[in-house]
Amino acid sequence: MTRRTPAKPDRPAVPGLSAGARGRRGITLVEVLIALTILSTLLLPIGMFLVEYLRGSDSLGDFHQVMNLLEEKMEVALAQPFHRLPVGTSENVRLAGEARDPGDVLDLRPVEVGRNLVRFSLEVEMVPVEFSAILNPRNGTMDRRRVEDGLKRLTIVGTWGDKNQHRLDLVAFKADL
Repeated sequence: MTRRTPAKPDRPAVPGLSAGARGRRGITLVEVLIALTILSTLLLPIGMFLVEYLRGSDSLGDFHQVMNLLEEKMEVALAQPFHRLPVGTSENVRLAGEARDPGDVLDLRPVEVGRNLVRFSLEVEMVPVEFSAILNPRNGTMDRRRVEDGLKRLTIVGTWGDKNQHRLDLVAFKADL
């Protein structure tokens, strides 16, 4: 009795493959397309999220920069003498104080922040003040007094944006002391 040995296959068997799949060891085009579809459905939303996050972060940075500029301009405006702040709206100008110090100049000209041009304006209005701090010596009651020109309301406005218009207002009061 002679023993027959089975014929050896041309290619060595790959562990984990069934007998019918031993002949093909590559990835089919269908498998590649399925993998690309799965990746694109996962990566596209993640990519869009990152783009929107970065755009929102950029916009938030612009808001902070404009707010810092408004605070600096308000500090300069409050340092001005009471009579040097013109009643009404001022924009695209430089309002200089009496000392001609460069730090004493309120500059309302446009400034570039990021990719946007920020326009500034200063709105000054007189605010009448009523108070009851004067005692009437005849009857012992407090007299109400109204001062028409003792207080100014300062509003510095920063506006920017072409398609979406943004606006920040900073309000302060200055007394004639």
